Amino acid sequence: MAAYFLYRLHFIGAFLSLFLFISCSREGDIKLGSDLPNRTILYYLAADNSLYAEADEKIGALRSGFPGHGNNLVIYKDSRNGSPELLNVYVDATGQNQIRTVKVYPERNSASDTIFQSVLDDVERLFPAASYGLILFSHASGWLPKGTLARPESAILPMDVAPIQTYTIAMDRSDELDLQAFAASIPDHFFDFIGFEACFMAGIEVLYELKDKTDYIFSSSAEIVSPGFLPIYPPALPLLYQPQPDLVGFARSYFDFWNAQSGDYRSATVTVVNTSGLSALAAWIRQHATGPVATDEFADIQHFDRYPNHRLFFDFVDYYGRKVASSERAGLDLLLRTIVVYQAATPSFIPGQLGFRIDAHCGLTTYIPQDRFPGLNDRYRELTWWKSTTHVP
Repeated sequence: MAAYFLYRLHFIGAFLSLFLFISCSREGDIKLGSDLPNRTILYYLAADNSLYAEADEKIGALRSGFPGHGNNLVIYKDSRNGSPELLNVYVDATGQNQIRTVKVYPERNSASDTIFQSVLDDVERLFPAASYGLILFSHASGWLPKGTLARPESAILPMDVAPIQTYTIAMDRSDELDLQAFAASIPDHFFDFIGFEACFMAGIEVLYELKDKTDYIFSSSAEIVSPGFLPIYPPALPLLYQPQPDLVGFARSYFDFWNAQSGDYRSATVTVVNTSGLSALAAWIRQHATGPVATDEFADIQHFDRYPNHRLFFDFVDYYGRKVASSERAGLDLLLRTIVVYQAATPSFIPGQLGFRIDAHCGLTTYIPQDRFPGLNDRYRELTWWKSTTHVP
């Protein structure tokens, strides 16, 4: 995730003391029962990058939180050291959570849509269930093309600054997974939910691209402070295995944890979206959001990125609310209430390090086309959201 803020908190060691040693078995050892489990959750851990040191901590927290009860938790792990693996968390005969290795893959690019699809095929074949959920952990930068989060000017202007590593959906060394390719690799209506333990993934562009792939998405408008979801996996992961997954409860647990911190640690945004209303939102925007927004207003619109020379992620309502007549604003607010199931934000975000106040947070962000980024604007016009809103600038 973009500039994944590497705060190491003192409580991590306490969590690690709870975790059991990993045990191993082979793919053939797993026996499928006649009754399908309620849910299989795939945790796609794409950490063959600067996040590799966090991989085992994530796995330990997930194992601690797995509730069992006939469900499945499958972890695809690709870290910097060792071959990619498909792991299965299970409850042994003594009632203890253990981990076994189901499959070892040759070295591969896990930020590839074909690799993601092959992992999904393996999970569906080996761990069939009545429903599926996905949580993806990696660097991310919303809808943005490779390398443009920190340096959108780089497409047209040389910049005498050291590039900051930024990523799209998932990152494997220098490779990045494109949003549209990621969406195309998922069968329609496959997931009950998709969760992003990754930065900047509450953009309308991301949500709209995935609206036919899942019923719900939980994500963040801003960055996610490390160690992200790790502190809440032990107590809150069971919420995702309820017959109707309690995404709001999970999201609230995440927000409450970070909102209870102090200083720069008190930094979090979180959103749970019902994707079924997104088509109606696009139609409404196409019909009503036709007014101009002056360039000099951009500085007044709530943003969610910490880069000093540009802004790429703006509050959806703070922007589109300026494009509609005041008499129509209530219609936009009403639509958003059917889509945004839960949203929360701390009063500020990492204020001590190029951070910002959060005075507006509807739960969704949007890109605003800007004259200084013609190349980025061209890529934006390729997105389904842009096309569905009739290319209104």
